[in-house]
Amino acid sequence: MAAYVNRRWLFALLLLSDVSVAVQPASAASKKYFACNMTARTDFTGVYLTQEGATNWSPNQVLNDPDKSLDTTERLVLTGLAPARYDVKLVGKDDRTCFVNIVDLTRKNSFLIKDGHLTGCH
Repeated sequence: MAAYVNRRWLFALLLLSDVSVAVQPASAASKKYFACNMTARTDFTGVYLTQEGATNWSPNQVLNDPDKSLDTTERLVLTGLAPARYDVKLVGKDDRTCFVNIVDLTRKNSFLIKDGHLTGCH
């Protein structure tokens, strides 16, 4: 009898968990995006995105990384984004700021940061 009751509770819990997943808003299952640092020797402590041409930068995406930096050859998870074209602001460990213009995340979920992509460094 106890095994029958336990199975009924397990079935009820599984049923409820399926229902709760089904009613979550679409934003809860947002697409994951990534930035890959393929520069020769630049590590970044700041990675900010804004929709192309805008000036309202996202929070620092590097804070998503366990060691709070985007090192050379490392991949960074980007959060809070929707499919769009973005401009990227990068801040190096030496406090030098550079930009990557027009990163297209409408068809892809990742982009590379290469030395040749960096512009406006100061």
